[in-house]
Amino acid sequence: VGCKAILVFFQYGVMANFYWLLVEGLYLHILLVLIFSPNRHFTIYLLIGWGIPTIFIITWTVTRIILEDTGCWDTNEHGGPWWVIRIPILISIIVNFILFISIIRILLQKLRSPDVGGNDQSQYKRLAKSTLLLIPLFGVHYTVFALFPDRSSNNYKIIFELCLGSFQVNFKVFIQKKI
Repeated sequence: VGCKAILVFFQYGVMANFYWLLVEGLYLHILLVLIFSPNRHFTIYLLIGWGIPTIFIITWTVTRIILEDTGCWDTNEHGGPWWVIRIPILISIIVNFILFISIIRILLQKLRSPDVGGNDQSQYKRLAKSTLLLIPLFGVHYTVFALFPDRSSNNYKIIFELCLGSFQVNFKVFIQKKI
Protein backbone atom coordinates (compact mmCIF):
# COMPACT_ATOMS: atom_id res chain seq x y z
CA VAL A 1 0.00 0.00 0.00
CA GLY A 2 2.86 2.38 0.80
CA CYS A 3 4.47 1.79 -2.59
CA LYS A 4 1.17 2.50 -4.35
CA ALA A 5 0.62 5.67 -2.31
CA ILE A 6 4.10 6.92 -3.22
CA LEU A 7 3.43 6.22 -6.90
CA VAL A 8 0.09 8.08 -6.69
CA PHE A 9 1.85 11.13 -5.20
CA PHE A 10 4.59 10.86 -7.80
CA GLN A 11 2.07 10.80 -10.66
CA TYR A 12 0.24 13.72 -9.04
CA GLY A 13 3.49 15.70 -8.94
CA VAL A 14 4.20 14.98 -12.60
CA MET A 15 0.70 15.97 -13.66
CA ALA A 16 0.71 19.09 -11.47
CA ASN A 17 4.02 20.11 -13.09
CA PHE A 18 2.41 20.07 -16.55
CA TYR A 19 -0.65 21.95 -15.37
CA TRP A 20 1.41 24.64 -13.64
CA LEU A 21 3.30 25.08 -16.91
CA LEU A 22 -0.11 25.59 -18.48
CA VAL A 23 -1.03 28.13 -15.79
CA GLU A 24 2.19 30.05 -16.51
CA GLY A 25 1.34 30.08 -20.19
CA LEU A 26 -2.22 31.22 -19.57
CA TYR A 27 -1.06 33.94 -17.20
CA LEU A 28 1.53 35.30 -19.63
CA HIS A 29 -0.92 35.14 -22.53
CA ILE A 30 -3.57 37.02 -20.54
CA LEU A 31 -0.99 39.63 -19.52
CA LEU A 32 -0.09 40.24 -23.16
CA VAL A 33 -3.61 40.18 -24.56
CA LEU A 34 -5.46 41.98 -21.78
CA ILE A 35 -2.91 44.57 -20.76
CA PHE A 36 -5.11 46.52 -18.38
CA SER A 37 -7.12 43.66 -16.90
CA PRO A 38 -7.90 44.38 -13.22
CA ASN A 39 -8.73 40.70 -12.54
CA ARG A 40 -5.83 38.36 -11.95
CA HIS A 41 -7.91 35.14 -11.72
CA PHE A 42 -5.59 33.54 -9.13
CA THR A 43 -8.33 31.23 -7.83
CA ILE A 44 -8.87 29.86 -11.33
CA TYR A 45 -5.12 29.36 -11.70
CA LEU A 46 -5.02 27.45 -8.41
CA LEU A 47 -7.91 25.26 -9.53
CA ILE A 48 -6.18 24.52 -12.84
CA GLY A 49 -2.75 23.88 -11.30
CA TRP A 50 -3.84 21.73 -8.36
CA GLY A 51 -7.48 20.81 -9.02
CA ILE A 52 -7.36 19.26 -12.49
CA PRO A 53 -4.46 16.94 -11.55
CA THR A 54 -6.34 15.92 -8.39
CA ILE A 55 -9.42 14.92 -10.38
CA PHE A 56 -7.45 12.84 -12.87
CA ILE A 57 -5.20 11.21 -10.26
CA ILE A 58 -8.25 10.14 -8.24
CA THR A 59 -9.79 8.77 -11.46
CA TRP A 60 -6.51 7.01 -12.29
CA THR A 61 -6.31 5.49 -8.82
CA VAL A 62 -9.88 4.16 -9.02
CA THR A 63 -9.35 2.71 -12.52
CA ARG A 64 -6.08 1.22 -11.38
CA ILE A 65 -7.78 -0.47 -8.41
CA ILE A 66 -10.61 -1.79 -10.59
CA LEU A 67 -8.72 -2.83 -13.75
CA GLU A 68 -5.11 -3.50 -12.80
CA ASP A 69 -4.40 -3.79 -9.09
CA THR A 70 -1.16 -5.75 -9.40
CA GLY A 71 2.21 -5.06 -7.85
CA CYS A 72 3.22 -1.51 -7.12
CA TRP A 73 1.42 -0.04 -10.15
CA ASP A 74 4.73 0.66 -11.86
CA THR A 75 3.89 -1.53 -14.86
CA ASN A 76 1.13 -0.96 -17.38
CA GLU A 77 -0.24 -4.21 -18.77
CA HIS A 78 -3.56 -2.60 -19.74
CA GLY A 79 -3.50 0.76 -21.50
CA GLY A 80 -6.74 2.10 -19.98
CA PRO A 81 -5.52 3.39 -16.62
CA TRP A 82 -2.37 4.86 -18.15
CA TRP A 83 -4.37 6.96 -20.63
CA VAL A 84 -6.35 8.50 -17.77
CA ILE A 85 -3.11 10.33 -16.89
CA ARG A 86 -1.59 10.57 -20.35
CA ILE A 87 -4.48 12.30 -22.19
CA PRO A 88 -4.79 15.28 -19.77
CA ILE A 89 -1.02 15.77 -19.88
CA LEU A 90 -1.08 15.69 -23.70
CA ILE A 91 -3.93 18.21 -23.70
CA SER A 92 -1.99 20.57 -21.41
CA ILE A 93 1.11 20.26 -23.65
CA ILE A 94 -0.90 21.00 -26.80
CA VAL A 95 -2.74 23.98 -25.25
CA ASN A 96 0.55 25.36 -23.94
CA PHE A 97 2.12 25.00 -27.38
CA ILE A 98 -0.81 26.90 -28.93
CA LEU A 99 -0.37 29.64 -26.30
CA PHE A 100 3.36 29.72 -27.09
CA ILE A 101 2.68 30.21 -30.82
CA SER A 102 0.14 32.92 -30.01
CA ILE A 103 2.60 34.78 -27.78
CA ILE A 104 5.32 34.57 -30.44
CA ARG A 105 2.80 36.01 -32.91
CA ILE A 106 2.01 38.85 -30.49
CA LEU A 107 5.71 39.56 -29.96
CA LEU A 108 6.30 39.61 -33.70
CA GLN A 109 3.44 42.09 -34.16
CA LYS A 110 4.85 44.31 -31.43
CA LEU A 111 8.33 44.21 -32.96
CA ARG A 112 6.95 45.16 -36.38
CA SER A 113 5.14 48.12 -34.86
CA PRO A 114 6.38 51.51 -36.14
CA ASP A 115 6.80 52.63 -32.51
CA VAL A 116 9.63 50.14 -31.94
CA GLY A 117 12.96 51.59 -32.95
CA GLY A 118 15.92 49.78 -34.40
CA ASN A 119 16.69 47.98 -37.60
CA ASP A 120 15.27 44.64 -38.72
CA GLN A 121 18.30 42.72 -37.51
CA SER A 122 18.02 43.99 -33.92
CA GLN A 123 14.27 43.30 -33.91
CA TYR A 124 14.80 39.71 -35.00
CA LYS A 125 17.53 39.30 -32.38
CA ARG A 126 15.04 40.43 -29.74
CA LEU A 127 12.45 38.01 -31.10
CA ALA A 128 14.98 35.18 -31.07
CA LYS A 129 15.97 35.95 -27.47
CA SER A 130 12.32 36.11 -26.41
CA THR A 131 11.56 32.83 -28.15
CA LEU A 132 14.53 31.06 -26.58
CA LEU A 133 13.45 32.34 -23.18
CA LEU A 134 9.86 31.19 -23.68
CA ILE A 135 10.69 27.65 -24.86
CA PRO A 136 11.68 26.29 -21.44
CA LEU A 137 9.24 28.57 -19.61
CA PHE A 138 6.31 27.07 -21.49
CA GLY A 139 7.72 23.55 -21.57
CA VAL A 140 7.62 23.55 -25.37
CA HIS A 141 10.36 20.94 -25.39
CA TYR A 142 7.78 18.41 -24.16
CA THR A 143 5.98 18.64 -27.52
CA VAL A 144 8.93 16.97 -29.28
CA PHE A 145 8.21 13.55 -27.77
CA ALA A 146 4.60 14.03 -26.61
CA LEU A 147 3.00 11.97 -29.35
CA PHE A 148 5.66 9.25 -29.66
CA PRO A 149 5.12 5.96 -27.86
CA ASP A 150 7.22 5.70 -24.71
CA ARG A 151 8.96 2.51 -25.74
CA SER A 152 10.20 3.77 -29.12
CA SER A 153 11.91 6.97 -27.97
CA ASN A 154 12.61 6.46 -24.29
CA ASN A 155 16.43 6.82 -24.35
CA TYR A 156 16.42 10.00 -26.43
CA LYS A 157 13.44 11.38 -24.56
CA ILE A 158 15.14 11.11 -21.17
CA ILE A 159 18.30 12.87 -22.34
CA PHE A 160 16.39 15.59 -24.19
CA GLU A 161 13.94 16.31 -21.36
CA LEU A 162 16.58 16.24 -18.63
CA CYS A 163 18.76 18.74 -20.48
CA LEU A 164 15.97 21.17 -21.33
CA GLY A 165 14.14 20.55 -18.05
CA SER A 166 17.15 21.83 -16.13
CA PHE A 167 17.13 24.98 -18.26
CA GLN A 168 13.46 25.37 -17.43
CA VAL A 169 14.20 25.60 -13.71
CA ASN A 170 17.20 27.88 -14.26
CA PHE A 171 15.22 30.27 -16.49
CA LYS A 172 12.43 30.52 -13.94
CA VAL A 173 14.90 31.38 -11.17
CA PHE A 174 16.60 33.91 -13.50
CA ILE A 175 13.29 35.56 -14.40
CA GLN A 176 12.18 35.76 -10.77
CA LYS A 177 15.45 37.47 -9.85
CA LYS A 178 15.06 39.98 -12.70
CA ILE A 179 11.50 40.84 -11.71
